[in-house]
Amino acid sequence: MKKIISMIGIIFLFLITSCNHKDVRDIPTATTQQIEETKNQHIESQETIETDFLSWFEITEDGVNEELFLENLDAEVLEAVATELQALVEAEVEAERANPEIVIAEGWTRVFDSQQYNKVLNMGESAMKPLYWIIYKSPNAGMYEYICATALYELSGYDFTNEDGSLTWNNSKEFLDRFNEKILSDRKR
Repeated sequence: MKKIISMIGIIFLFLITSCNHKDVRDIPTATTQQIEETKNQHIESQETIETDFLSWFEITEDGVNEELFLENLDAEVLEAVATELQALVEAEVEAERANPEIVIAEGWTRVFDSQQYNKVLNMGESAMKPLYWIIYKSPNAGMYEYICATALYELSGYDFTNEDGSLTWNNSKEFLDRFNEKILSDRKR
């Protein structure tokens, strides 16, 4: 019971502090290709995380079993993931305010080369459920959630790309739909 109460408190904190500084509804193909390149570099530099070892029984045909998800969610890892990525978003927003030209010169996808983002990726499989939970519980689909979705995408090893290399999702909510579909279809095999 104590674990559930602390999880609810953490979730409440995330919802209050969730960053929605950027809307990423229209991510150009060049950006998705850059994300794919980053993903491929990460996969080459680290062993691929197999989601076969991670149970996703909380995801059902009827939706997400939140009670079961909370039981299987590591609150410390959730807090670490959220702290790293929120700090990343805050630093990037501040950098853009201080130097608006940085977006044109480097693009906002520079966040995927940051220390905080790589720290989350280096958490490996243990970061996957926290990333999922953050996206799932957030009412937003902004920059913070997009970064979480991209990290989960990279860690999952799934391929959600079109034939032209563009992503099949434009925001974190669309990503979650693709992820859930993949989990359910893999389970049927």
